[in-house]
Amino acid sequence: MNQISSYINQANEELEAATLLLEKNYYRACISRCYYAIYCTVQALLIVKNINTRSHRGVRQQFSQHFIQTGELSLELSKALRITYDLRQLGDYDQVIEITREQTKIALEYATVFVEQASHWLNTH
Repeated sequence: MNQISSYINQANEELEAATLLLEKNYYRACISRCYYAIYCTVQALLIVKNINTRSHRGVRQQFSQHFIQTGELSLELSKALRITYDLRQLGDYDQVIEITREQTKIALEYATVFVEQASHWLNTH
């Protein structure tokens, strides 16, 4: 299995875990898995462009530069990445903020669409 396939498999596993966590009302953990599903998918995309970055900030910046600004992928995917990242930051580092079921469902929807659309792009390029 190549590295791109490994990242996409991990992204799909993260989505499955997120779905189970939502069913059990573990909202913070679900949002974290949603973000990591997107993160793994972006890593797979960056490999296609021969870009290697390790930081979360670098991944977001490189994704925007090489896929959103070029028009190769939808601006909606950039929005999905930004929103799930922000929610993960709140969920992981701000214990006072309540994470709602609605926010969690939105994050899962964004992550699912992101992985689907990016996987389609990977399969056609």
